[in-house]
Amino acid sequence: MVNCACMFSAFCFVIANALGIAVVVEDSLSPSFDGRMEQKLDVGYIRNRWDHRRSVAPLQQTAHFFNMCGWLFMLIPLLQLSWALSRGGKRKVGIHTAIAAFAVFGCISEVLARLLSFGIWGAAKWIAESFNLSVWMDGSNNNFDGIGWKSLEINFFIMDGLLDWVDAFEWICLFNILILIYFSVGTQMVEHRVLSMWWTRLGLVIAFLSFVDFSADLLRLEEWRSFANFAIFVAIINTCFFLPVWLLWLSCTIRHVMPSSSGAVDAAWTPGQEREQTQGRAVFSVYQDSHS
Repeated sequence: MVNCACMFSAFCFVIANALGIAVVVEDSLSPSFDGRMEQKLDVGYIRNRWDHRRSVAPLQQTAHFFNMCGWLFMLIPLLQLSWALSRGGKRKVGIHTAIAAFAVFGCISEVLARLLSFGIWGAAKWIAESFNLSVWMDGSNNNFDGIGWKSLEINFFIMDGLLDWVDAFEWICLFNILILIYFSVGTQMVEHRVLSMWWTRLGLVIAFLSFVDFSADLLRLEEWRSFANFAIFVAIINTCFFLPVWLLWLSCTIRHVMPSSSGAVDAAWTPGQEREQTQGRAVFSVYQDSHS
């Protein structure tokens, strides 16, 4: 039986990135981005950019919603996995607590980022459509200064930069989760190892790409257009293909590491107790032999 949360998470990530690809295509078909006009705060260019943002907003907001759902669904199997790998809190408690903590923090940051983005976009769209942003210096309509459009664009950039840092934190959380899972599974006793090491190695690939995406998010401050496109490309490859495959693989194998519900004693969950009982029986047998 497959894990439904993993399936839903993989589905949400695929849908989110398919919509993200559609947004990228819309951007490529729109008038090319001109960094010099952006830095000069050319009013005509800013108004064209806002027209373009309104046209792609439904796709972008829907993609953000499915990405948020993907993180929410992924949180459930990650918490189950951290509990199962720790053998119910008996093995490497610190590492598995860190896995659960990074999963929770990453999910919370994603939810907060998406809620903030929905609120920011709703308010900015309302201001752009309903407020007078063209004439601020003089009440006469003949004097077009566009100060309102410039103020709106600057504030939108500031809030977008805030969300970029939150998104970057999510990639760091995913990087740490996958590295710790690899270490946990790799240090298991071979006879108790259920999860495939190839699955954990796929997680290492995702972790590496997550770190690359984090770096690209930060380097966008230096060269926006180049690193923004690179970050989008890496994110799409990572969360549209590799991460869904990793989740689908986990959905088929996570049941093997969970404790048995039949009431039978699972040797993999009580290795320490079994060794102690075996050692105790051996000592008692030696004691009986010495006194017989």
